[in-house]
Amino acid sequence: MALLSVTAVSAVLILVIIRFERVRPRPRDLMPVVVLAALAILGRLIFTPIPNFQPATALIIIAGLYFGRNSGLLCGMVVAFISNFFVGQGLWTPWQMLAWGLIGYLAGVIAGLHKQATFVYLYGAIASLLYGLIMDLQFFIAFASSSGWQGLATTLLAGLPLNLIHAASTVIFLAATLIPWGKKLTRLKTKYGIAAL
Repeated sequence: MALLSVTAVSAVLILVIIRFERVRPRPRDLMPVVVLAALAILGRLIFTPIPNFQPATALIIIAGLYFGRNSGLLCGMVVAFISNFFVGQGLWTPWQMLAWGLIGYLAGVIAGLHKQATFVYLYGAIASLLYGLIMDLQFFIAFASSSGWQGLATTLLAGLPLNLIHAASTVIFLAATLIPWGKKLTRLKTKYGIAAL
C-alpha cells in the first residue's frame, strides 16, 4: 500500500515536471525562485532542532504570491527534495514535494490578494495544517493502515500539536517577511522584467 501510494504521488510529480518544462522559463524568471528555495532550505536546516518550527512554508507561499503558481509549485518541490538530503530522504519525500508544491501553487492562485496581509496569514496557517494532514495521511498509509479508522484518528491526533506549531511558525515568518520582502520583490520584478510563471 505504501509503495503504491508513493508510486502514484511520484507519477503526479513527474507529470507536473513535464508540464513545467513546456513553459520554457527564462533564467531571469527562475532566479528569484531559486533564491527563495535556497533560503527556505537553509531556514529549515537552521530550525531543525525545534520540531516543525521553520520558515520554509512561508517562503514557498511568498514565491507563489509574487512569482506565480508554477514558481510556487517549483519552489515547494525543490525545497522538499533538496532539504531532505540533509534531514533524511524516504518514502515521505514525494509526499512532501506534493504538499509543499500544492501550497506554493495555491498561493499563486490567490496572488491578487497578497496585499491583504491578514488573508495571507490565514492562508499560511490553513496551508500548514493541510501540509500536516497530507503528511499524517502518508504516515498512516505507510505504517498504520492495518489499524483502520482508529489508527487514522490516533495518527491525526498525535500529529495535531506539531501541525499547530508549523501553522504558528508559518504565520510568524509571514508576518516578518511578507510586507518588507514584498516591496523589494515587486521592485525586482519591475526592474528586471521578471515574468510570473
